[in-house]
Amino acid sequence: MSVVVVGGGLAGLFSASELMSMGVEDLVVVEASPAPGGVVRTLTRDGFSLEPGAGSFSLPHPYLGPILRRAGVVTRPAEAGGRHVFTEGSLVELRASPRMLLTPLVPLPAGLRAMAEILIPTRSDPDETIAGFCRRRFGRGAGDVLSWLLASGVFAGDPSRLSTQAAFPVLEALERESGSVMVGVLRRRLARSGGRARIHVPVGGMAAVAELIAETLGDRFRPGFTVESVYADGDRWVVTGPEAIMAESVVLAVPPHLAVGMVDPELAAVLSESSNARVAVVWIGGTAPSPLPEGFGALVGPGEGMPTRGILFESSYAPERAPDGSWLIKVIVGGATQPDVVDWSDEKLTASTVEDAGRIVGADLSPSFVELIRHRPGIPQYEVGHLQWLRRVNSLLGARSGLRVAGWGYHGVGVASLAMGASRLAREIVS
Repeated sequence: MSVVVVGGGLAGLFSASELMSMGVEDLVVVEASPAPGGVVRTLTRDGFSLEPGAGSFSLPHPYLGPILRRAGVVTRPAEAGGRHVFTEGSLVELRASPRMLLTPLVPLPAGLRAMAEILIPTRSDPDETIAGFCRRRFGRGAGDVLSWLLASGVFAGDPSRLSTQAAFPVLEALERESGSVMVGVLRRRLARSGGRARIHVPVGGMAAVAELIAETLGDRFRPGFTVESVYADGDRWVVTGPEAIMAESVVLAVPPHLAVGMVDPELAAVLSESSNARVAVVWIGGTAPSPLPEGFGALVGPGEGMPTRGILFESSYAPERAPDGSWLIKVIVGGATQPDVVDWSDEKLTASTVEDAGRIVGADLSPSFVELIRHRPGIPQYEVGHLQWLRRVNSLLGARSGLRVAGWGYHGVGVASLAMGASRLAREIVS
């Protein structure tokens, strides 16, 4: 069995790790950049440690845990795990339980309607938006808040466009299995074995995760390899770039918009239909005393009118990301509801973000450090129609035996989801 993985981001590295764990030795991972990681990398600026992509993950996890252990990745629990929502000018603690529905986030009548979710009959909808799902189950008041927070926290997306089945399949499964989301959550908690998952951060940053996995690959990892084309030659595949590599299987572990330039026109035309939301990441730092509250971060509630979707209190849950005596926050701006914000000038975008962040933390920020990165095309959006698009992609791949796709452009935004997808893909290839 010979496999070429195109793309050295986490999707590609995880897939390679899983394939090697299943005995596949004839394996090559090619990556255009000089270092592994893709959008996941760790930057150092003026003593601050910046994570442009994901900066943490939940452990224990049945798929991610083994990959990290095989690579020797060292992690530690985050020091502060509380989450908040900024609404009506103040921070409200977000509780991961039905009690959230009886907080200042939701007016009392709407909260009481939401608590009646256990009485709402189920309904089969082949592709329902997350806004529609939450309104149907929890009522308009609580449903609008809940769907906005879900869309913001994961996708920086628009709840009126994201598909429940594609973007939040667990909610659809809870309703289908238990007839109620809240009943389903309670049943799963009672059935859970082992400790509850906690947020962890990798020692050395997310770049260390990518580098350590790449080290386990040895010379199978080939950086600086820009792929020009991927095509079939009889019963094998050819990956062309600085050299031509032949293999029985090829995994395109790159975003759809990059895969478009590598594959045949028929497959490229379908891949080009993928949807994304542009975002900007702005880091704001300063010296003591820290203005940050305890906790992991805060989402901006609906109706606040801010370009900011959420902020992470980086130096609160990962103190090593700021120099001694300093503080650091990471702000996500733009997204599906305000994509044009990403095109503002550096000056306008950073000034707006500093103002928003000050309102959220309740302090007049006077930062000594500001850094900005724009992500284009940005975060994949699993909107209504995404599952139908995936079926079309898979149908075309079925006619191209040995060619597969992987990564967050298709299914699973998040580090743990990438690990789960890598395990599934490796099993398919080996079997």
